[in-house]
Amino acid sequence: MNQEAATKLARMTALEAVKEFQKAEVKKKRVRIFQNTKKLMENYNRICQAVEEGIAELSEVPTEEDIEEYNPDNIVVDSILKSKLRSIVMLAHIDRCLKLLEDEQYRKDTHEKYLAFTYFYLDGMSHESVAEVLGCVDRTSRRWITEMTNILGVYLFGVDALILT
Repeated sequence: MNQEAATKLARMTALEAVKEFQKAEVKKKRVRIFQNTKKLMENYNRICQAVEEGIAELSEVPTEEDIEEYNPDNIVVDSILKSKLRSIVMLAHIDRCLKLLEDEQYRKDTHEKYLAFTYFYLDGMSHESVAEVLGCVDRTSRRWITEMTNILGVYLFGVDALILT
C-alpha cells in the first residue's frame, strides 16, 4: 500500500470514528433526557412536599439555641432558599408541561395514555393496577407511560429532546 492510499484510508477511518462518536453522544443525550424526565416524575410528589413543608426562612428554625450551635460558615440558608426557589420554578414548569401533555392527548382522543401516566407517576399506582383500571394489559400501560414520558421530555427540555441521529 502506498503512502497516498494509507493516508486516504486513515482519513476515512477517522471520519467514520467521529461519526460513530457523534451518534453515541446524541444517543446518550436522548437517554439522559428520558432518565431526567423519569426521575423528575418519580420524585414530583416528594419535591412538592419539600416545597410545602421545608424550611423557607431562617425564622422557621425552632430556637435561637439551635442557631448558636452552628458555625456561621456551616449555615447554608442561602443554598436552601435557592434550592427551594429552583424547585418551585421547576414544579411550575412541570405543571405547565403536564397540562400541555394532557391537552395534546385529549385532542388526539388518547386521554387513557395520559391517565396511565398520571396514575403511575402522580398517584403511585403499579403498572398492573394502571392496566386493570384502564382495561388494558400490563405491557400496554408500560408502553403508554414510556410514550408519555418521552413526549413530556420534549415539553420539559425542548429541542434537546428531539435531536435525531
